[in-house]
Amino acid sequence: MSKNIFGIVMAFLLLTGLCLFSYGILSIVGSTSAQGNSAWFGYGIGFSLVGAAFLAGAGISLYKNMKATSMPTQNGKIDLPGEVQIKDMQCKNCGGSINAANIQMTNGVPVVVCPWCGAHYQLSEEPKW
Repeated sequence: MSKNIFGIVMAFLLLTGLCLFSYGILSIVGSTSAQGNSAWFGYGIGFSLVGAAFLAGAGISLYKNMKATSMPTQNGKIDLPGEVQIKDMQCKNCGGSINAANIQMTNGVPVVVCPWCGAHYQLSEEPKW
């Protein structure tokens, strides 16, 4: 399913779930008033449960979609030119020390993963001139 259609379906599920859940809560509250009907309580419970199911389904789908579209990592050897030396590096985020073992290939690009704070950023080569 394309991202645009997925977004429309998730928005529909979230809004429908929110409306059903809200209507159910209003029915439950309304059943306790002097002018209310005690039968509204059962309807309120039913609408609240259906609304909660819609919200849960949309939440689970969004979570699975986010997890499936996260950046895949590829473990592999990085071939560097002959005169390249890896110096001690520091994380741009927390300042923790990073070594060659913290470099991963992600989508064909070398990415540094900080072992201290978990920050991810692309490894770039400084020009030599």
